[in-house]
Amino acid sequence: MAAHSIFLFFTTCFVALFPVIDPIGSGLIVNGYFGSITDAERKKHTQTIFLNCLMVGTVSLLAGHLILLIFGLAVPAIQIAGGVVICKSGLEWLNNSDTDNLDKDEKEGQQVKKNNLISKIFYPISFPICLGPGTISVIFTLMATAEKSSWLATGVNYAIIIIAMILQLVILYFVILSGSKISRKLGPVGNLIINKLIAFITFCIGIQILLSGIGKAFHLTIF
Repeated sequence: MAAHSIFLFFTTCFVALFPVIDPIGSGLIVNGYFGSITDAERKKHTQTIFLNCLMVGTVSLLAGHLILLIFGLAVPAIQIAGGVVICKSGLEWLNNSDTDNLDKDEKEGQQVKKNNLISKIFYPISFPICLGPGTISVIFTLMATAEKSSWLATGVNYAIIIIAMILQLVILYFVILSGSKISRKLGPVGNLIINKLIAFITFCIGIQILLSGIGKAFHLTIF
């Protein structure tokens, strides 16, 4: 493949993936879950999120057709289900009480919260918040574009998609790591306002993905 073709396909992949992964917005959303952890724990969890997202994206790219065939799934169904899950997460976040300091045993309360966070690192934080059904549908589209008559050309295109995805996840990684600094500058009240606002945005993102799936399923033009 010519260098020009490689650069053009990479640009296409990067531009297509950026709005659906949304590393800046997703990083701010994840920051709402990481409010009460140390910097060391934040770094550890962020590395796990990075690896989880990379695994989901790579598996979707390499085995997407096979997975859909085995389970008899369609991309609109994935979007609808993912939209429902994201809406649920947004509503739970909106309804969460921010009065942890009223617990009788504050240390025990913090430990329970940390354990609860660990259980959420893959679902719903890594998937579907950071890398969800919208991203998977774009990966499937790029996958179809990447397939060429030559195995070598197809492999190069697949590698380009993965590299573009990794760059997005690197941005996400640093945005999440910077979340603690942002939180300290905002203070408790500022964090509460931002967290509730992002929770509402998360709910809206879920609605949009849900409606996009419904539109594709019923061949409707919703947006």
